Amino acid sequence: MSESPTSRADRSSLPDSSLLLVALARALHQVGQPAHRIEQTLGLAAQRLGVDFQVFCLPTGLILSLGGENGPITFAIRENLNPVDLERLVRITAVADELIRGALAPERVKPRIDEIMAAPARWAAPALVLAYVLSAAAFSVFFGGGTNELIVASCVGLVVGLVAAAMRRVRVASRLFELTAAFAAAFVAESADWLLGPFEDWVPLAAGLIILLPGMSLFDAVDELANGHLSSGGSRLAGVAVAFLALAFGGSLGARVAELLPETRNYLQSVPLADWTMVSALICVAIGSTIRFRARPRDAVPILLASTVAVFGAKIATAAVGPHAGPFLAALVLGITANVHARIRRQAPEVMVTAGLALLVPGSIGVRSLASLAARDALQGINASFEMFLVAIALVAGLLFSNSLVRERVPG
Repeated sequence: MSESPTSRADRSSLPDSSLLLVALARALHQVGQPAHRIEQTLGLAAQRLGVDFQVFCLPTGLILSLGGENGPITFAIRENLNPVDLERLVRITAVADELIRGALAPERVKPRIDEIMAAPARWAAPALVLAYVLSAAAFSVFFGGGTNELIVASCVGLVVGLVAAAMRRVRVASRLFELTAAFAAAFVAESADWLLGPFEDWVPLAAGLIILLPGMSLFDAVDELANGHLSSGGSRLAGVAVAFLALAFGGSLGARVAELLPETRNYLQSVPLADWTMVSALICVAIGSTIRFRARPRDAVPILLASTVAVFGAKIATAAVGPHAGPFLAALVLGITANVHARIRRQAPEVMVTAGLALLVPGSIGVRSLASLAARDALQGINASFEMFLVAIALVAGLLFSNSLVRERVPG
């Protein structure tokens, strides 16, 4: 955390309540809350504590202004983008909620925040690899793949999971992870023809890459723009574009290397999967989402419910009203379900919303867009990218309407 010279000189004049707000702001940013939620929560907490407080939030940092005895004191906090951590998000949100309601004494807030943020990661590397395998296999089923597609998607998930586990420390600092994982995924998906014969190449590739696509960042960017946070939303959208470029280059390079392999005739006929595999896929994706989003084991049931609502809601709504209104209705139902659950359980709705949106974000469209751009079909790639953006807008609109029908639970 960097501070202005004024803040260094006058920090001793700040009351403990002001320093508490700085710690809470940093924690909310680190657990991945979008700008408008951070500002809403901090505003309520500052009002409760009677502190003159202003905040400007960006995806990579915060600027905080607090009233001191000798005038405003400014803090500039620089943070890297962090992956979703639902356990910390739920616990930090609960601390903020207790503070705003007056159920937690202010002097106990900062120690609680420090304890939560210093806790070791719940899920180790082997669990992370398993999560990628289960998620890729489940998405293969959702995309209508057969046995060959399921086998290849599981292999793609395994390779991506191993890359993720090996590069956990550099994932936030650079786009090297996205590039390397996309290369490995494309190489495995394209070279599988060498052993299995022809199959729907895009299915295992999309199933493996969809968990790498910045779908949640795209949604958060559109959500922030819709809530009037143009600087944060625009910055986040630029980060999404850079991630797509890294994935496109890595995927294109992996596919080209796979073309160097010799052709064989060891073909294995792909067989359509039975209908009951959809139930198994939902269970697998719920387990995978619980681990990938670093949720608590007891959150697996709400995540399973959210995944079920998202998958079947999208299928039914898209078949009934079309490809654009369908995601809107699916997000509407998901948002209502998440808000009702949050009010009953008195916890953040992000547990269900994040897991459900991971299945609703236009990941398959994004993969096809990357494939088209890599194949130098710019028109098709741009059309697919625009389609993906339209779906993201529909999802944001659905959640906004759900918050109007069933008021989103705010801290306090």
